[in-house]
Amino acid sequence: MAHYPGYTVLRTEDCPEQHGTLTLLTHDVSGAAVLLVENEDVNKAFGIGFGTFPSDDTGVFHILEHSVLAGSEKYPVSSPFVQLLKSSMASFLNAMTFPDKTVYPFATPNETDFCNLMDVYLNAVFCPLAMVDSAVFEQEGWHRDADGTVSGVVYNEMQGALASPDAQLQNALQRAMFPDTAYGFVSGGDPVSIPALTYEKYQRVYRRHYSADNCCITLYGKMDMADKLARLDKDYLSKMPKAAARPRLTMQDEQPGAFVELPYYTDQPKPDEVQCALAWYTGAFADRERQLGVEILLGALLSTNSSPLKAALLAEQLGADIDIGFDDSTLQPTLELLLRGATVDSARKFAPAVRKAVDELLKTGIPHDLLLAALNEAEFASLERPGSLPDGVLDAINAATGWLHTGDAALLLHTDKLFAALRSKLEEGWFDTLLRELFAPAPVQVLQIPTAPKTEDTAAPVRTDGKLVLEHPLTAADLGAGDATPQGSAEQLAGATLLRHPSAGSLYLNFYYDLGTVTPEELQYLNLLTDVLDELDTPAHTAQQLNTLRSTWLGDSRAQLDLWTGRQEGAPCHAKLSLCLSLLERSLEKAVEIGGEWLYDTVLTGAAAEAAYARVVSQLKLRMEQLFIQQGNEFASTRARAHYYVEGAADEACTGVSYYHFLCSLLEKADWSALGAKLDAVRSRVLQTAALTVSLHGSEDALEKLRTLLPESRFAAARRTPAQPYTQPLTPPVNEAFIIDGGVNYDVLAWPMPRDSRRRVLARVMSYEYLWHTIREVGGAYGTGMLCADGIEFLYTYRDPHLRESYEIFANAPAALAAQDYTARDLDEFIVGTAAKLDTPRKARAAARELDHRYFCGITDEMRAADRKALCSVDAALLKAQAAALSDVLSGGVRVAFGSKDAVEAAKDLFDRVETL
Repeated sequence: MAHYPGYTVLRTEDCPEQHGTLTLLTHDVSGAAVLLVENEDVNKAFGIGFGTFPSDDTGVFHILEHSVLAGSEKYPVSSPFVQLLKSSMASFLNAMTFPDKTVYPFATPNETDFCNLMDVYLNAVFCPLAMVDSAVFEQEGWHRDADGTVSGVVYNEMQGALASPDAQLQNALQRAMFPDTAYGFVSGGDPVSIPALTYEKYQRVYRRHYSADNCCITLYGKMDMADKLARLDKDYLSKMPKAAARPRLTMQDEQPGAFVELPYYTDQPKPDEVQCALAWYTGAFADRERQLGVEILLGALLSTNSSPLKAALLAEQLGADIDIGFDDSTLQPTLELLLRGATVDSARKFAPAVRKAVDELLKTGIPHDLLLAALNEAEFASLERPGSLPDGVLDAINAATGWLHTGDAALLLHTDKLFAALRSKLEEGWFDTLLRELFAPAPVQVLQIPTAPKTEDTAAPVRTDGKLVLEHPLTAADLGAGDATPQGSAEQLAGATLLRHPSAGSLYLNFYYDLGTVTPEELQYLNLLTDVLDELDTPAHTAQQLNTLRSTWLGDSRAQLDLWTGRQEGAPCHAKLSLCLSLLERSLEKAVEIGGEWLYDTVLTGAAAEAAYARVVSQLKLRMEQLFIQQGNEFASTRARAHYYVEGAADEACTGVSYYHFLCSLLEKADWSALGAKLDAVRSRVLQTAALTVSLHGSEDALEKLRTLLPESRFAAARRTPAQPYTQPLTPPVNEAFIIDGGVNYDVLAWPMPRDSRRRVLARVMSYEYLWHTIREVGGAYGTGMLCADGIEFLYTYRDPHLRESYEIFANAPAALAAQDYTARDLDEFIVGTAAKLDTPRKARAAARELDHRYFCGITDEMRAADRKALCSVDAALLKAQAAALSDVLSGGVRVAFGSKDAVEAAKDLFDRVETL
């Protein structure tokens, strides 16, 4: 067993799930818990998590999370976090407030960067200037402006976060389930309560919770662990003796049968938009076998419209959709069923309907094949760890969670034995017993009713604005040459182009049908097709049976549209109908068989399909209405981009306001027979005649196997139309505002711009040298920035209390940046931070898709090297010239905003048209 001076090693153990070894330690002086995850992952990660338990709705821990990153004793600058964002090579850099903990994680592939970041993070959490400078508290938390209005970054963020009916419903549900513990409070802060937080209480709360004996530190990846532990001990932990007692979470007596009714205030209340949430407690956090069993059970019974429990509930026609929620990261895990699109009368029938459906299912028992499929799917996801979050960051969060609730930071990092145990229990009726136990108590219930708004009656250390001074700052020399595209192969087989990219581990099989010959209207129908495939039967299987087969044999399977702007001459738009499968190599034959049946043989006409269309289209419409409130910046930028290049226009037609109008039109007509005929016709033409590219990311053996499978599969065709660019007419730019519920705004200003990798540096300077200060720190918006894409650039704000004022700030940006002086060190920071994003490590699935993207778009390693070289050549003169030239460009750009009624009406002269969504 290794020895680390200053630490006591509690245990060391192999961990095949993490491809390495785990070591748990306690720091002798401070009592800090430390977990080492040693493996060969070069994307090294660090995380420090504190137990933070709110006692009110002021959001004190959320404000602290923001505040500690706003200057520290060793780094006394106003925004060290922002300066790190500018210049670090980090693949992940953030902080997170959970209901019971606050975690500060990062990941980076660069050793020097890792040491810099670790020191900045540790100095931030243990030595923040916010404890002696109330200006930080006022900026990040709340303050009153001259006119008496309340503002602040967290205050404004939470106004947006709590604007949606879902957020308000969840908070009410938590209060009903946990009236006496920390989980009953809004950890992010309720805008009504945030102004009650005083600076003095904020200081007291920090001192009690941000102590070394109330933290868990994780070091992950390929690194010298002894060196990192020595740094931790020498610079921080050895100077922090243990406190008298750590703060602790308390258990809540369960509240079966609790009922809450609350309004959701909206200018357009509709009687069929009532929501009803039912929730149950699922047992002890430490019983990981039971909690994993709950996850598998919910996947088997409720994950799709055809899953037996959800299908039975939808058949009652109480509402448009039913969502499930499960949180097993808290001391008392819970599950939730949420009925959407209901009336008051139907919502009151939801709990009895759930009881009835569960009882009926238990009479016959849960089908074994459903449970096996859900278990296989969960196990594959556990191995693959999908998503963009680096593995080390996930481990740091999980380590803090396990340590917080059980004292064992390694608890959540072991899963193999859990899956093995549950596999054996499939044969014992254990899941039936679990289902019976979960739903036996009366649920906690919250009923949310849309309602018209009420008429209301009316010598301390000093932070500087200087630069962050690191001991070993990165330079362009630290960037390296970038990754090379693995050598692949291409051949013609069974009417398709077969690509093979060598890879080990899980296998990824992607089918791409070219959509160069479809019309814009047909593209919308194909996008809808990808949303309804899960709900449709085939001649051989019901939708439920086919979904079960997919989960049994495939790790992930999805149909989607892909839209890419190519690097070929003329910047063509490559549009594809894509079937993406991830699997183990032994399942390749089944993958081709199931994928072919799912895509080709689903029955698109008839009564069953028509019922599915009515259900799914209604569900999609409801989801988009929620997303307008939560992610208005995404919809605003999508709408703005549509005027300038084909990919943008196609994307807006399939994901933006135009698609929402398309869904509304389908619901209004309710001609589901005609919809089925249209979908059938366009699918048949595309699958039978469109150029097909099959991309395999796997071994040579898998390629040989696929060569025998494809010619006999549904994917084979004698002749296909050659691929061609997708085209769509562009509409003239229109300044538009869309009114949404909630008290925040999302402002976008976009303009066309030929592709130039050097402009990414300008975007980074704009984001972190100008917009972050003016829009976020001064203006109080939660987010802002400038983004560059192929053929388009835009400025945006996120959860912004302002609308007109933000557009004025946008207009002043060119002059401000052009007037600024840029030193060689400044340029190094901008270039390093920008170029590093080209090298962000990707997980296996994302890496496979990136190789396919490069293939279709004609992106060569030579092009990528040229982009990198051009980006690294940016100097002060070019940067100032680019900034100055922006003035004319911005004046001709298009404005799109999603905002509150008051803000839009006060700035309506900025827009050519206004629409209420």
